[in-house]
Amino acid sequence: MAANVATTDEQQLKRRIARQFSRAAAHYDQVAQVQSDIAFDALAMLEQGYQRLLDIGCGTGRTSGQLQSRCTDLLAMDLAQGMLVHARSQATLRGQSPIHWVGGDAERLPFATGSINGVYSSMVLQWCENVSMVCSEIYRVLPSDGHGVLAIMCQGSMHELQGSWQGIDSQRHVNRLHSGEHWQQGALAAGFKVKYLQKSYTTWHDNVRQLLGSIKQIGANVLTSTGNHAPINRQTFIELEAQYQGTYGVNGRLPLTYEVCFIQLRK
Repeated sequence: MAANVATTDEQQLKRRIARQFSRAAAHYDQVAQVQSDIAFDALAMLEQGYQRLLDIGCGTGRTSGQLQSRCTDLLAMDLAQGMLVHARSQATLRGQSPIHWVGGDAERLPFATGSINGVYSSMVLQWCENVSMVCSEIYRVLPSDGHGVLAIMCQGSMHELQGSWQGIDSQRHVNRLHSGEHWQQGALAAGFKVKYLQKSYTTWHDNVRQLLGSIKQIGANVLTSTGNHAPINRQTFIELEAQYQGTYGVNGRLPLTYEVCFIQLRK
């Protein structure tokens, strides 16, 4: 099988991810505050003056205005068609300059070699299993002077939730994520010069139901691992609440941590 051909399992997973985020599109911006904070931290690292800038995983397009100010042409790509539809409608309402909206997969970028001057991506690439392919594809579409910024959720994220579940069952309830160092090594192996930073972001919740809802509302509750994950019943909620509060609770509130690596690339 060729390296750039997805397996049936990979295709099914990507479809599930796309469906989940498409469903979340209409209310995503109202509930995804930490994702917004991360996106704007990544924007602060992005240079100015691009000819063609690619946003990998544009989502609702809420950073598209800031990205447009850094380039002549913005290409906003997402795997989830529902996100693209919503983003396009919001950009029209805001009266933004034309944006090229593109359906596409980060592991198989639908652009010609050397055709993109800069790349930006925030809180998307953690859904990609093949780090080498992602980095190689970004390297391919950039010219010799191309550069960009990637913000990627990495290993250690939501450790409080997984730790609390371990006191209840042996299932894995949080996705296994690549380490930031693995992403850094993937970028270096592709040929990039790399600047690397890792940062923690924590959200706070009144109870477990609210915490799990915050993950579901942004479409991020797709499990990439296999296993029998039955719906959570009332007793399980009570047990999980007790585990979480007992181990991680602070003044009755529950933390949820996102570990994010920021990778500045230069070809």
